[in-house]
Amino acid sequence: MDIKQLVYEITLYIHDNYSEPISVINISDQALLSPSYFSTVFRVFTGYTVKNYVNRYRLYRAAMDLVKTNKHIIQIAFESGFLSQQSFTKSFSSTYGISPAQFRLLKPSFEPFPPKNLWKECLPSMELMNCFKNVRFVRKEAFFVIGVEVDIHYNDENGTSGISGLWDLWIKEKLLEMIPDKSNETTYGITHSETADGNAKYGIYAEVSSLDRLPIGMVGRKFDANEFAIFDTTLEIIWTGQFWKTFYLKWLPESGYKLPDEQLPREYATFNKHPAIEVYNKCHKDEKSLLQIFAPVVRN
Repeated sequence: MDIKQLVYEITLYIHDNYSEPISVINISDQALLSPSYFSTVFRVFTGYTVKNYVNRYRLYRAAMDLVKTNKHIIQIAFESGFLSQQSFTKSFSSTYGISPAQFRLLKPSFEPFPPKNLWKECLPSMELMNCFKNVRFVRKEAFFVIGVEVDIHYNDENGTSGISGLWDLWIKEKLLEMIPDKSNETTYGITHSETADGNAKYGIYAEVSSLDRLPIGMVGRKFDANEFAIFDTTLEIIWTGQFWKTFYLKWLPESGYKLPDEQLPREYATFNKHPAIEVYNKCHKDEKSLLQIFAPVVRN
């Protein structure tokens, strides 16, 4: 399956149906993929969550109508898929910096959406390709972790900013030293409990043998057993976005593996039951230091 082509075709579907209700579950069904897998690959390839992409495209089409037609603003709002003129005005003003009425009057220049370079390929660096050499596989049984978490929101421009503050807290307060019953001295960074609307939790944890002695102010989690592919990389590479693009676009289709499809029940709106794990050893210092990505996989 050509995942990149599939995501591209879904964007065309959004362009053709932007005035109608569109949800992750709706279009993941169109793509014949689980909501968790589809949401992840869509965000990796486009840089937008589904909700953000739909909203930005609706606003772009509305901006075009404001400068090129004489339609009433409320008509433009409804035709662009908004439920009220108030919600349209709020969203439009937040994105373009002025109200729809002012936009029509001033007719400012604005960038097309999606951006022209959205599907531009970046040549992989030698450092990036080295991440996909010498991949190891390990079966990890169900495990417990204790640590601290923060809510993140992929639909918010600053929705992941709390992650850096969480790391500052972890390091400054030496939280790893406060956790009892540790199985090792490594630190895990895990994004989990992602929902269809782009909310999730990011946690920094230590693996433990038991949750019986949970320190005050910390949380305990259990993650299910799974096979993992292990990649050596750095934060510097991950932050470019190219690691996960290469993982989904090249490594996964050629590997003979796929992501686990098992999901938590939809009524809980939580999908990724087997999240990827960032593993930092005790010598990790900065964005150039080596870390491991444990990506959950199953054989095709």
